[in-house]
Amino acid sequence: KQWYQRRVGKQWYQRRVRAHVVEGRFPTINSLSQLSILYHQILKEDLVMDIARFPDCVKLLDHLGLYLRDHAKVRILVISETGEPLVDVNSWEVMEKLHKLAEPERFTHLRLQKSPALEFLLFEGQFQDREIMSYVIRQMNNTKFKAQGSNVVLTVKIKEDGYEYPTVEEWETYFKTINGKKQWQECSPGERSDTVIIKNLPTKWFSLDSNNPKPCERFLKDALALFGQIRKVDYEDCVEDGEVSDDVTSLGNQFGIPVTFNAYIQYQNYASFKAAMGGLKGKQLMRLFPGQKPTFSPFVVDYDRAGFMADRAHKIRKAERERLAEEAKRKHEAYMKQQNELMKKQLEKRQKKKRKLEEKKIEEDKRQKDNSTEKKAQKNMGGSEMKEVETLEDECKQVAAQLLKGVLLKVATMERERLMEQRQDVMKRYSEEKKRQEDEIKMVQENQAKSAEAMKVREKELREKLMKKFKQFEEKKQKTQDKIQKKKHIII
Repeated sequence: KQWYQRRVGKQWYQRRVRAHVVEGRFPTINSLSQLSILYHQILKEDLVMDIARFPDCVKLLDHLGLYLRDHAKVRILVISETGEPLVDVNSWEVMEKLHKLAEPERFTHLRLQKSPALEFLLFEGQFQDREIMSYVIRQMNNTKFKAQGSNVVLTVKIKEDGYEYPTVEEWETYFKTINGKKQWQECSPGERSDTVIIKNLPTKWFSLDSNNPKPCERFLKDALALFGQIRKVDYEDCVEDGEVSDDVTSLGNQFGIPVTFNAYIQYQNYASFKAAMGGLKGKQLMRLFPGQKPTFSPFVVDYDRAGFMADRAHKIRKAERERLAEEAKRKHEAYMKQQNELMKKQLEKRQKKKRKLEEKKIEEDKRQKDNSTEKKAQKNMGGSEMKEVETLEDECKQVAAQLLKGVLLKVATMERERLMEQRQDVMKRYSEEKKRQEDEIKMVQENQAKSAEAMKVREKELREKLMKKFKQFEEKKQKTQDKIQKKKHIII
């Protein structure tokens, strides 16, 4: 129940249980066995409903929700219609436009590849299945659109992306060159065509513990026993960022956690190896749980060329792993020992503090007892002695009160004098500041008057100059007109 609630959500689980109770399958749930039967029925129904949406998927492991699906990958080329370089084109805006062109379908994965020149943009995309891929290819191929912020017309070319995959002839020729004329059975395991390599598998999907992700060899065996009997399974951590969807991220690399790994599966016979190579061709890994969206992870399939799964290499690796495990165990023991020592030191410090506090408490108790004994002794004193003590105390109080009055009067007078001096200083500063401001205002007014007079004089001079120039211009104009009249008269 807890596992199911974690996977699909508590509210959804409660809603489904209530629905089944209302339908009358279980009028009352009184025992855990009835609840577990109901849970298994819900789980089976939801898995059947979810898997029905993907008819091309092949089951690997039910309890981990792992399936194989056809690869649906495309390559998108965006070029300008006139062949101009795409300098002013923003790749993010182009990517958003590609998402809009694919509607109502959507990419599960779309990224920009490094292009060698600015003449085109190359994108790599992925879809949920091949039907959607073929529909989007028909819809998007040869479409044209204008880039935002420029008049460049862009054309989209889209086609299915091919995937690298070794053929039967390749591995047969490779192992023939190594082993010569030896038959498959005569060659030792790991040095023949019996090991399949599956690269970039998500570590979290095959791990037992989500807090400490590490691939489980039993899960790998159970998943890939679909193609035949397995002899050995091994893995190798790979920290390269794969194209895994939301469930697996490359953030683990920052903390030294391997995000993906390479799986090595060695089969008992050649037929199983061949079936595995053929069955994994053009596939991708899908993880599907009831009530959740499917997540996809593409992988690369190859055969073992380096003898990774040979018995000798396997023994060396096993010994190395044992050595590393012992070293880790030793480090852990040393760390635990250090922690225990620290804990002991802290306990000793706490005990010391506790002892000191107890000692202080004992001393305070002693003081309180002594004070109480003194008070009792004072009470037991005679009446005459008590009266004398009281009179002395009264006299002391009167003298102290008189002295206090005198001191307070002196302090008050000194404080008053100090405040009066401060007030005089402030008034003096205020008068000086006021006088300075008045002088500044007078200076400004005088300067303004002077500048106004100077402006008037300047204006008068400029007017006179303009009038002179105007008269000169009029005279010149009259002279030119007279000349023109004379010339006309001569011509006539």
